[in-house]
Parts: sequence; structure tokens; C-alpha cells
Amino acid sequence: MQPVPPPQPTMPPTPPYGQPPAAGWGRFWIGVVTGGCAILALEAIALLVVTLVIGSAINGFVRQAGGGGGAGLPGGLPLPSGLPGLGQPSDPCSPAPCVAHSGVTVLVAGVDRNVGPASDAKSHLVRLSVTFIATSGTHTVTPEAVAIRDSTGSMTLAGVDQAAAACGGDATASTDLSAGQRAGPFTLCYAVDGTPSAPLTLVWIDPEDLSVVELKLP
Repeated sequence: MQPVPPPQPTMPPTPPYGQPPAAGWGRFWIGVVTGGCAILALEAIALLVVTLVIGSAINGFVRQAGGGGGAGLPGGLPLPSGLPGLGQPSDPCSPAPCVAHSGVTVLVAGVDRNVGPASDAKSHLVRLSVTFIATSGTHTVTPEAVAIRDSTGSMTLAGVDQAAAACGGDATASTDLSAGQRAGPFTLCYAVDGTPSAPLTLVWIDPEDLSVVELKLP
């Protein structure tokens, strides 16, 4: 009599999780991934707009508004809709001359209307110093957001002219402030048109909400 061979082991049934996903679920996950990519793309676009507005709109606004037109980004593109009104009156502040907005005060001192000729030998240099004080909240401040509009209506940023860059300090620094802290003074120099005795207006463009606060310089 032949011995009976031992029974062969049988493979356990494949659990449900081992089965490939149905076509419907595949389309579902593709939709999730696609939707997520769309959201990321929208966030990237929003971040780009915010970066352009905060990082570049200051310069764009200065150049566009100086010609009497509306505010815009470099290249003549308009600012995105839905932004707050740009022009804002100054909050109460002291000691004068100063401007204040949303918990930040900018003190202005040492205004010298005739430091010397600009590089083009047509404009002249104006030098002043600004100090930022956080009176409430936390803020990021930069002297790059302080411009001057001259008597011809043109606006310029500090240090744009070669001679202005030599007579002033670094206008691109940024500082984080909490309530009670200050940054500065920063020495800024501008190349402006008109006579030294002509009216000058300091224009502070708050980078946090793009509000524009103006001050007639002494």
C-alpha cells in the first residue's frame, strides 16, 4: 500500500486590502491629487501676488503715482482689486514731524533740503532721518517704504540716485518690532527736482496694508 502523501498547504485568501483599487477609486484619488495641485497652484499665485505687492508695489506705486496715474506694479500693471484704500490720514503722533498708522509711528528728523547736486546735475539731494516706533502689536518696518514727492509731483525712493546712495545709508534693511521697540534712526537721501525751498512731501507706504500716509516736510 502506498503511503498517503501529506496534504499540501493552501494559500490564505487574499485580503481585501490586497486587491487593486477599483477604477472609481482611482478616479477619486486622481481628483483629490488634481484638486490639491489646483489649491497649491492657487496658493502659489496668491503668494506671488502678495510678494509682488509688498516687495515691488512700493516702487511701482512711486513711479506710477509720480506721473499722476493710479497705483500700479512695475511694468504698468494695476494693483489687484480688493486692496484697501491707499491714502490714509495719519494717526495722532509726537514729537512732530511724524506720521503714524496701525501701531507704527515714523519720526522724521534732520531734514536737510540742499545737501548738494544729484548725479544728473539737474536734481538736488535732500537728506533726512527716520525712526520707526511700534506703539502696539508686532510689525516689520523698512526705510525702503519711505519716499519723497517733490514740487513737480515726481516721487523717488531713497538711494536710487548714485549720489543719493553715497550720502545716505542702507534703505533696504527691514526690522521686526514689538510694542515699545524702535528701529533707527536711518539716514536717507533723495534726488529731487525743484528748488531747495520748494514744497516737499514725505510719503510712507505701510508695507503691511499698502496704506499711504503723507507728511509735509519742514
